[in-house]
Amino acid sequence: MPVLDVFGRAPEVFTEAKANSADLWWFAFVVAVLPPLLLVTTEVIVTLLAGNRFARVLHIAIVALLGMLFSVRAIRLGADIEGIALFALAVLTAGLLAVVYTRLVLIRQWLRYGSFAPLLFAGIFLFSSPAHSIAQGAGKKASTAIPVVATAENRPPIVLLVLDELPIRSLLDSDGKIDAERFPGFASLSEDSTWFRNATSVASHTVNAVPAIFTGRYPSVKERSPIAREHPNSIFRLFGNAYRFNVSELTTQLCAVPRCDIENPENAPDATAETPKPVANAPKPRVTKSNPSPLSTLLETAADTYRQMVALHNIETTPDVDHDALVAVPATTAPTTTTIAGPVDRGSITPTTVDRGFDFLPVVQPTRFSEWLDRIDGDIENPELNVLHIQMPHGPFHVDSKGTNYRVPDDAQQLVGFAASRWSPDEGAVISVKQRHLLQVRYVDTLITVMKEHLVAQGIWDEAVVIVTADHGASFDPGGRFRELDDQSQVDVLGIPLFVHAPEFEQGVTDDRPVQSVDIAPTLAALADIDQPWPVDGVNLADLGDLIRTKYRAEALRPGEYYETKTVDVSRHLQQLLARLPSPGTDGGDDLTILRNGPSGQLIGKRVEDLKVALDSPAGTVEVEFPPDKNFSPTETGTVAAFIIGDISTGGANQTIVVVVDGRIGATSLTFDDGTGHASRFAALIPPTWMTAKSHEVSFYLLADDGALLALS
Repeated sequence: MPVLDVFGRAPEVFTEAKANSADLWWFAFVVAVLPPLLLVTTEVIVTLLAGNRFARVLHIAIVALLGMLFSVRAIRLGADIEGIALFALAVLTAGLLAVVYTRLVLIRQWLRYGSFAPLLFAGIFLFSSPAHSIAQGAGKKASTAIPVVATAENRPPIVLLVLDELPIRSLLDSDGKIDAERFPGFASLSEDSTWFRNATSVASHTVNAVPAIFTGRYPSVKERSPIAREHPNSIFRLFGNAYRFNVSELTTQLCAVPRCDIENPENAPDATAETPKPVANAPKPRVTKSNPSPLSTLLETAADTYRQMVALHNIETTPDVDHDALVAVPATTAPTTTTIAGPVDRGSITPTTVDRGFDFLPVVQPTRFSEWLDRIDGDIENPELNVLHIQMPHGPFHVDSKGTNYRVPDDAQQLVGFAASRWSPDEGAVISVKQRHLLQVRYVDTLITVMKEHLVAQGIWDEAVVIVTADHGASFDPGGRFRELDDQSQVDVLGIPLFVHAPEFEQGVTDDRPVQSVDIAPTLAALADIDQPWPVDGVNLADLGDLIRTKYRAEALRPGEYYETKTVDVSRHLQQLLARLPSPGTDGGDDLTILRNGPSGQLIGKRVEDLKVALDSPAGTVEVEFPPDKNFSPTETGTVAAFIIGDISTGGANQTIVVVVDGRIGATSLTFDDGTGHASRFAALIPPTWMTAKSHEVSFYLLADDGALLALS
């Protein structure tokens, strides 16, 4: 049951859907047990109505159909075959299976015994997969709901923003400082905060990294689901009697006290536990649109997952933009001010803070951000705990800094050049993905600006405790790992931004002492003057002293697959970080500057007619794999076709590809061997704002050693 296997190894899917144990039991039944039960029932009915002969024909047809679906999945995993060829092989395999089934008694007996497999797979999913703790129901009491009595009256408002998949190296310039030209929002934040440049995460994946931030504890040796029952002693339990709550989690459900408004009854308080005292002006229950049940959401996702597993082609998943649900963000209206239109009045932003305008914040994540930010008020007397985990700039990378949405393939294909847990060793494999990542980070930079200006407009910026961090990073080095830890990737996977703005912290200071994400929870407790009655692994960032850290326990490999913890040595983290800074001249600038940091990037923007073009026969052919329809027109929702994946017929790796759009050079890239049989593959991003017209003429060239453009047909 591949679907149960995939879902069982991803407990965050169930927490994100707010599923309870009953949902998981029904999910296992519908996915694993119901389909074979329906097939058996159908055969029984056919036997009763039409006799054994027709029932046997139906039975063999079912065996062949199931064999064909299994073959499609197996062939796609084992070979680079798609389309008609894949279909033909699958049909041939299914036919052979049907023949073997009818002629060999041993095969029929083996499959008969295999009829118990759905129950076995369902049992493994419910009792031993990483999602099993959710399926076990309320065996553990949700002690998170027990409030801890506060010790002081005047407390600061707290804002904790947890970004996702953001390595600190992405924000740095060639001097090891925040790149103020490229990321003005983060630079402004650092000027008003203490920036802990030597900060590291304790996990490479969200399901362990975020709980560590909220609890102050290292990942457990035994894997735990990211829910309150598994992590009861968190900041939400600690602050439950002292703060109003404005909390928005994504892949975790650690906030289980009533004001978190979590709908899952098994994450609610124990009926015998003491409940928090009413807080003045506590937020009213949120009014949300009518949403499908967790079970229906999970089943829809499962159906889509299986559809992708047995599809004859890789299925494109383009983020769909609903413009009615978008939230306006800064748009420059005058030389001196930038005003924010939309449902939230967030004051104005000066051009020195942000000098680029945005039309809309696309889709779910920024909408969550805006709704969360809208709930932050200026009530100092009744302070609020505002916590948001937003899955940005996490992939899939699909927006530029202006919020222009461009088409991308599914998750596996949008990281073209990544296979077998590593990037291809050829430089061309990571050029485009790094560029797309940085453009999305620049988009997040604008959210930082919007948040700061809102807090200033509410009159709470000076008194507030504001912490901005990320759950973990990612690595984009050729030949290296993306998220798993090794000596090469560790500095980027664990190195995270950490900014702390509070009256107790100096502004504009860079602190290079070794701190960790587990230090955030005890720091918040200390700044709120609340005693912490349980042990933590972190320390108060306001009282570090001569802190020396060299090693600590961290989650090492992907949860649900090869989960383990290992001792991580971070004694040379800062030294390694500063040794990998961008070269002078490759930092700073806008989106176009980032895209020009590729091979012969200075050509981008030039007209082909102004360059030397060889008039000989084509140097080779190019096959455009994405967009799959070779249609470079925007979709009805305004999503543009700016990202290209292709393969050329000649030359191998490290050739410079030039993409021409409407007569001017729009992108350059290097070919690379992706390790799957494509020795001359390439990926390139055209500036998305160039692709908004109804139609575009796109052509491809090789760049010769003498600078001439060699046409590809």
